[in-house]
Formats: sequence, structure tokens, C-alpha cells
Amino acid sequence: MVCPAAARPVAPRCPLARAQARLRAIVNHPAFSPERQHQAEQLLAAATDLQQLTKWARLALVESERWEDETLAREEAQAGRPAHLPDPY
Repeated sequence: MVCPAAARPVAPRCPLARAQARLRAIVNHPAFSPERQHQAEQLLAAATDLQQLTKWARLALVESERWEDETLAREEAQAGRPAHLPDPY
């Protein structure tokens, strides 16, 4: 299912457009290099299968979460005082 461009308001109503927007938001993360973001954008432009987009979004989310966990672990393993003290609230 492809949504016509004119039918895309600020918040897309078409399930395919929503899935594309969600995947774009997930891939716009430091875990993904600019090259991979560009590749993802090319795939998104050609994608018409909602299930495939949902699968890609799920995989991209897992990858970005793994990247965040690894980055936090590296930062916590560094010696010295933390750059930011814990928030008392």
C-alpha cells in the first residue's frame, strides 16, 4: 500500500507512512553512521511492505539500544571522576 504524497499531513495517517517515519526516527541515532543512514533512506524510499518496515525498525531499535548499552559501559569503565555528578532527585 502506497500513500499519495498529498495525503500526508504533519502526522501521517497512512500506516506505511507512519512506519517510514518511525524507522527514519530510529535510524537518526548516533549508532548509525551517515552512510548507513543514507542507505536506509534509499531503502525507505523504495519500501512498500509494511511488515518489512516494521521488521527493519525493530532490528534498528535493538541495534541502537545495544550501542547505547556498550557506550554507557565504556564510559562507566573509565577511571576518574564522572563528567556529570549523579542527579540527587
